[in-house]
Amino acid sequence: MRRILLILFVTCAYISGLPALGQHHATVSGRVVAYSGALTCLNGNGYWSMVIRVQQPKNIHSNFIRVDFSLPCEKSPEWVTTEPSIQKFRLFRQRNCDALLSGSVAEERTQNPAMPMWKHTPGTELEALPFGQVVPCYRSTDLPLAPVV
Repeated sequence: MRRILLILFVTCAYISGLPALGQHHATVSGRVVAYSGALTCLNGNGYWSMVIRVQQPKNIHSNFIRVDFSLPCEKSPEWVTTEPSIQKFRLFRQRNCDALLSGSVAEERTQNPAMPMWKHTPGTELEALPFGQVVPCYRSTDLPLAPVV
């Protein structure tokens, strides 16, 4: 029963996260400063999140954004082991997954168990993450979020 509920929850979350037809992507420049790794492998995919410090943000209140994506289970992003550079990301805005960025295991479990724990990328260990602030959520056009079936 739990497995069925989990599959239904993830499927609904995926469908609600699909960009609307005709929705345009935004190109954002920034550097990956933190990530949550794939803790589980479902249907051949690991599910990841990254926090990006945006260069020259349009909205002064959101210097950081969160991007959820998936990769095949045996793969990981290159910036997990090497210092990330400033890159351009093609993203779709997903307001329905904006959430507070929490930083402790206790917060993760009690406030929002769907939010990941964060690890800094190499070279960004001193970067302060916006814990306790709402971080805008995006989906990547280049790193799609694979459905769980």
